[in-house]
Amino acid sequence: MDTKGKVEELALLKVAEAQTLIDITEGLEKNHVKGAHKLKKRIKAEIRFLGKGLQKESELKLDHVLCSNLGQLGAMLEVATTVPNVTGILQPFSISGYEKIVVDVVADSGKQWIKVIMRNPKALHLLYISGGRNGTKPLDEVADDFLICADQHLVFYSAPKVVFWFSSGVSEGLASALEERGVQVIGQRILDHLLGLPDLPLYGSDSEEDEEEEEEEDCDSCSSNQGDEDFQDEKSLHKEKNGKLAIHCEGSNESGYIISPPSSPDDDGEVTKCQFSTTQVPLTDHSLHSDCHQQKCTSQNENSVEVSTGKEEIVRKLNLDVTAMIAYVSSTANGGANFVFKEKLLSEQAKWERKYPVKETLEAYFKGRELMACQEAVDHFMTIIGNIGGPEEQARAKDLVARLTVVPGSDFLKNKVHLGGKVRELARMVFGTGHVHRAITVSSNGNFVRSAAQQGVNLAVLFHQARALTEIRECTASSL
Repeated sequence: MDTKGKVEELALLKVAEAQTLIDITEGLEKNHVKGAHKLKKRIKAEIRFLGKGLQKESELKLDHVLCSNLGQLGAMLEVATTVPNVTGILQPFSISGYEKIVVDVVADSGKQWIKVIMRNPKALHLLYISGGRNGTKPLDEVADDFLICADQHLVFYSAPKVVFWFSSGVSEGLASALEERGVQVIGQRILDHLLGLPDLPLYGSDSEEDEEEEEEEDCDSCSSNQGDEDFQDEKSLHKEKNGKLAIHCEGSNESGYIISPPSSPDDDGEVTKCQFSTTQVPLTDHSLHSDCHQQKCTSQNENSVEVSTGKEEIVRKLNLDVTAMIAYVSSTANGGANFVFKEKLLSEQAKWERKYPVKETLEAYFKGRELMACQEAVDHFMTIIGNIGGPEEQARAKDLVARLTVVPGSDFLKNKVHLGGKVRELARMVFGTGHVHRAITVSSNGNFVRSAAQQGVNLAVLFHQARALTEIRECTASSL
């Protein structure tokens, strides 16, 4: 087979591999992993580029195939299907509202930020020992940016653990430098002297030998997409000049972030900008029964790699919303689920209760934790109980309130979350109080949480399914 035929064969193989990657991304989409659709668009752009090259056989060169970004995208997907509880891929986060880093894989329900690195370890080590070159940051400086950003985007009041995952290996020297900064390193470690580099290189030197090494690794840089900047789609990935194919490999910048004003985020890479930013995720697997926007990726395999979360604040305080208090004392959640009510909503809640008992979820949340609520929430709860609660529901309500530490409400979010639509003052007060006391709010109010997120505020919340007070309606309901 001639060289041209081998190039075409390799391109067809790449296209076939890309189709497999698309199937994997569709699985992530079904599990509501943020950014999965963006990743699928990038893979399709690579397929279109290779397809055009196959149509114009005379213009398809080996470099076009070897410098495809499919290698980096595939490595990213491999990680995303290996680590537990993936909630996002290619997620942008801001540093002080301006600089933006892109996290390849957000795992452990938001508590791990993973950067996937596929570039040749020799090229990475050269960049590290030279202190960067041509405006490209070495990975130890990139790590500093990630750590600073993580400190500004807390999850349950703790900074996400930053993980650098090296798919092609990493030098021992670079790995040690990253770990000294607090980054967890995953990947095969290679002793520095085995890379064939000088033992004592000069910081910032630009020797001809180093230049040659950099040129040899150019294609690795192209395929790595280490900067992880947002692709514009096929047009920015691969351009045509004078009707001929030309390579334009995105992400060769090792810095891992781009700068954009907060008023103009690009494509679908919305930037998370919040002084306190925590994630809407469960603490225990019991919450998987909830239908309130909780996400869990089920594409993990049995050989999943354990990634440590490092130091994190253990939150032992829960702040109860009115919805949580009502659900906890509801007759439906306390043995009264075997009814068909005249009201369709109540019948649907009873049906869900038979499948997914909400009190089990709430008890799992409550175990070993201090329970609190703001005075305004307790007053509203007791008013509702007094108006439409049955005798047993009222008794359970008194017992629950006796367990609570009741504190004055704090409208901490007043200047951050504006009233209107799905945002009510009491809900804002409840979540604001939770933040002031560094507590996780237990609520079924997904509408408020989404509205707050649209205004740039992400909240620490554990969701539960809603339940209504039903005891006084059981007399007109049909028993199952």
